Amino acid sequence: MITIRQKLVAASKAVMITNGQHNKKKYIVVHETDNTNIGADADAHARLQWNGNSRQASWHWQVDDQEAVQSFEHFWECWGAGTYQGNTEGIQIEICVNQDGNYQKAVQNAAQLIAKIMKEENISIDHVVQHHFFSGKNCPRNLRAGKVKWSQFLDMIRQAHDVPKTPIGTNKYRILTGTYSTKQAVDSAAQLMKIRFGWLVYIEQDGAYYRIKTGTFTGLSAVKQAETKIKTAKLAQLTYILDV
Repeated sequence: MITIRQKLVAASKAVMITNGQHNKKKYIVVHETDNTNIGADADAHARLQWNGNSRQASWHWQVDDQEAVQSFEHFWECWGAGTYQGNTEGIQIEICVNQDGNYQKAVQNAAQLIAKIMKEENISIDHVVQHHFFSGKNCPRNLRAGKVKWSQFLDMIRQAHDVPKTPIGTNKYRILTGTYSTKQAVDSAAQLMKIRFGWLVYIEQDGAYYRIKTGTFTGLSAVKQAETKIKTAKLAQLTYILDV
């Protein structure tokens, strides 16, 4: 059974290497890292992203023969597929090919992970595609070369079962609204957030304008739900998620 954990890239970094937070999640896009160096496993690639990848690239998951590590929640539009459609509609999965790892086991783990994501995001097997599907790049190189046949890989996904749930994130976040032009407007919105939602909120001045900053939420799921509440109640037109 594959081990799954999160090492999520901070939102302040994510906005610099993605197209934003509105991924349509229609496809699961399979890649290989092409990094055969010793030690270039899932943890190493997760740390690369978490520390701030110098390349203009990003991906949601990295998988090796031991574990799968998540770097971005699926709503982020990561730069992995090489085209606008692939980036804004795909969940990007990188399979590690480090020479000190077991490639066959990494592929099996990737199949389990993908089966799990398909179920969670309601994505069909015919929308599990290679990086090559979008950009024409020879990726995933080993799968395309038949080290494990693509048809066999898809069968592994179909047969995968008993996969664990993704752990709940423990990172903390705040929401910062766009600006309000008057003190009366910001006071009214802040009061509604306090009374209707029971939140701790702060009003901050931004030049001649005002913003609202919330107290902290634990986990991206919780802060995204809070952001949805604000927009549904039409308390702010713009919102930003800040990591604490």
